[in-house]
Formats: sequence, structure tokens, C-alpha cells
Amino acid sequence: MNDTNTTMNVILGTTFLLPILVTISLTAVPWITDRHDAFGVTVPPAAHADPDIRRLKRGFSWSMAASGIIATAISLAVWQWFGIEPAIWTISAVSVALTLVGFTVQQICRRRTRSIAVRRNWHAGADRRAAIIGEHDNPEPISLTWEWLHLVALAVTVLVGVLGYGNMPERVAIHENMAGQIDGWANKSPWLILMAVPGQIIVAMVLIAAHVAIIDAKKPIDPDHPATTGFAYGTFARVWSIYTLVIGLLVAGWMGLGVQLVTVGVIGIDLFATVAMLLAVVALIGVLVISVYCGQNGSRFYAGASRGNGGPESDDVMSVDDDRHWIDGVFYMNRDDPAIWVPKRFGVGWTVNCARPVVWLAAIGLIAVTVAPVVLALI
Repeated sequence: MNDTNTTMNVILGTTFLLPILVTISLTAVPWITDRHDAFGVTVPPAAHADPDIRRLKRGFSWSMAASGIIATAISLAVWQWFGIEPAIWTISAVSVALTLVGFTVQQICRRRTRSIAVRRNWHAGADRRAAIIGEHDNPEPISLTWEWLHLVALAVTVLVGVLGYGNMPERVAIHENMAGQIDGWANKSPWLILMAVPGQIIVAMVLIAAHVAIIDAKKPIDPDHPATTGFAYGTFARVWSIYTLVIGLLVAGWMGLGVQLVTVGVIGIDLFATVAMLLAVVALIGVLVISVYCGQNGSRFYAGASRGNGGPESDDVMSVDDDRHWIDGVFYMNRDDPAIWVPKRFGVGWTVNCARPVVWLAAIGLIAVTVAPVVLALI
């Protein structure tokens, strides 16, 4: 019982970090976005020193900070009055709500940024692109060859199951509800050794796909600063590819090995859940740290290099303006662009080109894979 209480306290504590991390991430977004964008609107880098733009950025950050405080207070109140399980559901709900609030405030700031751009006469004279001479000298994402390490991790999971089968209990706990009570059991069977494999494979495939996306994504190169922005983006992509590999091995590995250790009776399901939650927190903190350190598209590196050449405040040139392809400054749709993955306009990371049919086919496939187990369980 003490182990169960400890596990639930750890899960609750780490879950409480979710709205806090979401709040910090959203609060930081306007300050780490690409220097050529503000709230999803194309602007010259000098715009980030404009008093009106800075006022909008501060307003967005304060709005998100206040929303995060309210969300955390609501979650704490639910925990005190109704207990752990309702609190966990509430935390999940307010975390989603924070994202929706962030989108709403971003849209308000986006409209005001467009008005400022009109008043300041910010526009690109022509849509230009640049090819970098000596591009091979820029940092690149790490090779997909590293992803073969997932096979090693998978082999370890299976080997642990085979070696530990003799110690497997006659009844194996396979599910724990949100109250910390085990409500699912399976009888000892050689097939249980393989129970850990599908989850590990699915998580590994998702992270490998993310690695592929980083490698194949469209490169945002500024024609006026091709070398600087090329190096900055290359560094950005390399850092994220390393993170994707490391966190993928940790999370997928624990999804497999952890379940296997529970199956053969080495650890309890409580410990598995505790470590899984801690890994989730580590993953989220890693995303936040890298986002703040690099900025979108390596904008923090680009800003630092620009200061050595007169500073971003002196860079009032808009080389490219493709706002027409960005719905609400967030959703990219360009039938003439063959790229599937493109850097985000607002936030850090990549998004998809919604005009590509393969994107919708992949979305349908993902939904089918997610829903299928639930449907099959009900049949």
C-alpha cells in the first residue's frame, strides 16, 4: 500500500509539472521564434526591436503566465477537494486548455502585428531563394544509422523475457488504474514475453519518423544571410536529431524493458509507472531547454552572429514573404511546394504541408492505428 501511495504521489507530482511546463513553453515562444517572423507574420529581423512588437510579445507572455497560474490553482483545488484521480484528469484538461488559450492570444497578436506591418510598410520586394555555396560545411542532423540501436534495445527486451521466464509469477499484473489499483491480470504464458515488444516498436517507429522528418525538412535560408542562417539552421537540426535519438532510445527502451521486467516479476507495475512518468518529465524539460537554447531555426545563433555585423536591429530587409501560404500563421498549405515537413512559424520545431496528400493519408493511418485497439477490445 505504501508503494502504491508513493507511486501515486510521484505520478501526481510529475503530472502537476505538465501545465507548468506548458506555461513556460508558451510564455517563451515569442522570444525564441525565428527572427523573420512575429506571431506567424513575416517581418524583417529589425521588427523585433520595434516598441509595438515588443509590447505585443510582453503582453502575450504575461497573458500565458497568468493563464498558467490560474490553471495550476484550479488543479490544486480539485486535488484538495476531490482527490488524486480527478486532479489528474483536471491537469490534463487544463493543459489542453492552455494550448487553446495560447492559440487564441496568438491570433489576436497576429492581427495586430499585421496592422503594424502595414503602418511600417514592411514587405518583401520579391520572393527570393538562396543556395548556399559550401553547404556541406554546415552542421547536419546525425545519420539514421544510429537508429539501428533500437534493434539492440529490442533484443535486450526479448532476452530479458526469455531468461526471466522461469521466475514469471503465475498471474501477471498488466494494467493499473488511475487510483493505483491493479485491475488487469494475465496468466503465465510464453506469449507474455512478447507483450512488451509492440509498444517498444511503435514508440521507436514514431521517434525514427521524427528523425527522418528533421533530415528531410525544408531548410529556411535567408537569401541576404545564407551562410549565417544556413549554419544556424544546421546546428538547430543537428541538436534536435541528437535529442530525438537519445530520448527515443530511453522512452522506447523503457516501454519495452520496463514492461518485460514487470512481466517476469523483477519490478512492480508501480515502479514501472513511476519511471515512465519521470522519463516523460525529462523529455519535456529537454524540449524546453533546447528550444530556449537554440530558438526556432537556430534563431538564437543567428541573432548572436548578427550582432557582430551591426545587430539584428539594423536588418530591416524582408527577403521572403509567404504569408499567403500560412493559414492563421500556423497551418502551412502550399500546393507548389514539394516539401512535406517545414519549420513552424509560431513555436519551435516542424509542421506539415497540409497541401500534400501523403500528410492526410498518414493522419488517417495514425488515427486508425490508435482507434483500432479500442474497437477490437469492444468487439
